[in-house]
Amino acid sequence: MKPLNYVVHGAGGIGCVVAGRLADIGRKVQLVARGPHLQALQSDGLTLTHNTKGHWLLPASATAHDLQVDNQSVVLLTMKTNDTFAAVEQHSSLYKELPLVCLQNGVTNEEWLSQEGYRTYGCTVMVGAGIIEPGKVRHSGGRLLEVGCWPTGSDSTCQEFASDLIEAGMEAVVDERVIDGKWGKLARNLANAYLALVNLSVQEASCYPSDRQFISDVNEEAANVFDAANISVRTVGKRNLRQQIARLREPGVWSARPPVTDATRSYPSTWQDLALQRGQVEVDHFNGVVVRLGEKYGVPTPLNRVLRDRCISAALNRTMPGSETTKSLRSAAS
Repeated sequence: MKPLNYVVHGAGGIGCVVAGRLADIGRKVQLVARGPHLQALQSDGLTLTHNTKGHWLLPASATAHDLQVDNQSVVLLTMKTNDTFAAVEQHSSLYKELPLVCLQNGVTNEEWLSQEGYRTYGCTVMVGAGIIEPGKVRHSGGRLLEVGCWPTGSDSTCQEFASDLIEAGMEAVVDERVIDGKWGKLARNLANAYLALVNLSVQEASCYPSDRQFISDVNEEAANVFDAANISVRTVGKRNLRQQIARLREPGVWSARPPVTDATRSYPSTWQDLALQRGQVEVDHFNGVVVRLGEKYGVPTPLNRVLRDRCISAALNRTMPGSETTKSLRSAAS
């Protein structure tokens, strides 16, 4: 049987890490990207640093219509959710019968694709990466990917994709209830807007009680909403969402482990969006989902609403990270 080949559509940080790893084991990998990053990929190839290192010359284009796609192709969607809908619609004739795997945060992508009749797969991604400069990506950490049919189940595509990822040195598993993991990741991403607005790195987010208290309150709003909506949430690690909230509320200053340096410090993609002044963020697909569910089920979500609104405003106004404080956000929510 012929091995799968991969089209990484939206080849930014995460997509390029997965692409380089899969190419390393001999899989055919092609990239869809845009702007200066695409130009660099076409002229100089892809370079990965830190937790994945290497250089690859991979076919890259602004559209998958220019690439070699066949019935063994799997499309890995790794663009931001705001870009998914137009990108897939532009490729509907090519993608309609192919497996589309959402290596993206939130659940909006899978929900929309399945409603539109696409062969939809979810993938919970616990990998940190970002574009340092066009054509060069830093893999800051994490190797876990959980893949499954949407919303539940598995098939041979899941098995083969997970097997390829494992061979490529990633920690991959087939997840029979990937929807639960994706909701768990959405809960984790609720803090992204906070880190972007107050200018905190991932490693330093839990050091001080005031930050932990704010994040725990945001998560508690979500937990209340999920309970009201009867949504099953599976988090990574030994603690469930309520236990994680309780843990964040424990007193004291926590030291970052290992100690944070310029080489190890990393930021969520929302922070990167503000820092690079991209003009838009994904928070409406994270905090916004909680707000809308809260409205539907009568559950208050003032902190999630403020995070969504302030972060979207910061993106539209090209405001850099650090425009807010814990106090200013709490005041706006009261």
